[in-house]
Amino acid sequence: MGQTWHVAMLTLVSLVASSAGLERPICQMSDAFTTSVDMHLRDWDSQIDFALNESLNCSDFLEYVYLSRDRIRMQLDYVRGNFSAEDEAFRLQGAVGGSSAWAMTHMSQAASLLSAHIHIHGILSGARPECLNEHLQLLFLMSLRRMKHLLHSQLRHLWLVFQGTAELVRQGAGKWLSEVVELFEADIRTYESIMVNWRSKEEIEADGQTDGVGEGNCQHGPPLPPFDVHEADGVALSTIEVLRRDTFEEWNVPKPLLRSLLRYVLPRDSQVADFCAGAGAAAIFLNDTGLVKAYAFDPSTNIKLLSKNVVEQLRLHAEEIRLWTSFDVTMCLTDFGTSPKAWAQVWQNLEMSTKRIAILNCGEKETRQQAMNGAAIHAAALAYDEQLSTQLAEIHPGICIFWRRPALS
Repeated sequence: MGQTWHVAMLTLVSLVASSAGLERPICQMSDAFTTSVDMHLRDWDSQIDFALNESLNCSDFLEYVYLSRDRIRMQLDYVRGNFSAEDEAFRLQGAVGGSSAWAMTHMSQAASLLSAHIHIHGILSGARPECLNEHLQLLFLMSLRRMKHLLHSQLRHLWLVFQGTAELVRQGAGKWLSEVVELFEADIRTYESIMVNWRSKEEIEADGQTDGVGEGNCQHGPPLPPFDVHEADGVALSTIEVLRRDTFEEWNVPKPLLRSLLRYVLPRDSQVADFCAGAGAAAIFLNDTGLVKAYAFDPSTNIKLLSKNVVEQLRLHAEEIRLWTSFDVTMCLTDFGTSPKAWAQVWQNLEMSTKRIAILNCGEKETRQQAMNGAAIHAAALAYDEQLSTQLAEIHPGICIFWRRPALS
C-alpha cells in the first residue's frame, strides 16, 4: 500500500511538472510584457532626468525638446507608413483589408507614443517655465489640446471594433494616424518659426543688450513677462489662461445657480446676454435647455478666436458698449473688485443694455459696497431685489438681482 501511494505521488508530481512545462511559454510571454513596460519606464525616466539636468541652459533644453518632438513625429510617421503599406498589400491580395484588431494595433502604438509624449513634456515644461516664452507656452497648450482630442478619438474607435464594422475601423484608423502625424509636423514648423528669433542670454549680452535679462544661465531673450492669469486690467483672462482652462476643462460653470435662475428668474423665451462668459460654457448650458436664447461676450483679447466664434469680445467694465439690441436679461458672474471706475462703466452699460433683469456677482464686503454705490449712481432705472438675491446667495455667494423699474407715464 505504501509503495503504491509513493508511485501515485511521483506520478502526480510528474503531471504537475509537465503541466507547468506547458504553461511556461505563457509565463515567458507575461515576463516579456512586464520587462518591456519596465524598459520603457526606465527610458522615459532617463529622458526626464537628462532634460532636468541643471547644467543644461535654456538653449540646450529647448533644443532637446525640439529633437524629442521631431523623433516622436518620425516614429508616428513610421507607424502610419506601415499601416498604409500593409493595408495596400491586403488589397492587392484580393482581401478587403486588414482586420479590426490589426488596425487597432497601429492606433494603439501611436496612442502610446502620444501618451508618453504628453507625460514627459508635461513634466519638463512645468519644471523649466523660465525657458518658455509666451509663444512657446501658447504652442504647447494648443498642441496639448489637440492631442487630448486625438486620444479621446482613439478610445471612441474602440467601440467600432465591438460593432464588427472592420471597414469603418480601418478607415477611421488611417484618418486618425494622418491627423496625429499632421499635428506633430505642424508643431515642428511652428516651433522652428518661433525659435528663428530666439536668442540666448549670452547672445544678448554679446550685443550689449542686457536690459531685462535676469540672473542665471536659464534666461533667454527677448525677455517676456511671466505667465499671469489676467491681462493688465486685472479682469480679463489672459490668452494662455483661457487655453489652459479649456484644455484641462477647468471652467467653473455654476450649474446649480443657472438651474435656479431658470426656475425663479429667467422668463421663458427671453434673450440673455452673458457679458463675462469665458469660453461660453454657461451660455451653451442655457441654450441647451431650449428655454432661453443666450449670447456670450467676454473681455479677453483673443476670446473670439479661442472659442471658435462662440464668444464675442466685449469689455463691459472698460468701454461704452453699443450692441444691435438690448436684452431681456443681462448677466455677469465675475466681480470687478473695488474699482469705482470699473463699476461705474459696468452699470452704465447694463442700464443701457437691460430690458428687464440684471444678474451680477457683486462680491462681498468692500467689493459689494462699491457695486451697490455704482448701481445707485449710474443705474437708477435698476432696482435691487434683496429677497431674491439673499435666496440665491445661498447657492452662489455674492449674487445680486436687479429689476428694471416700471417706466413713469
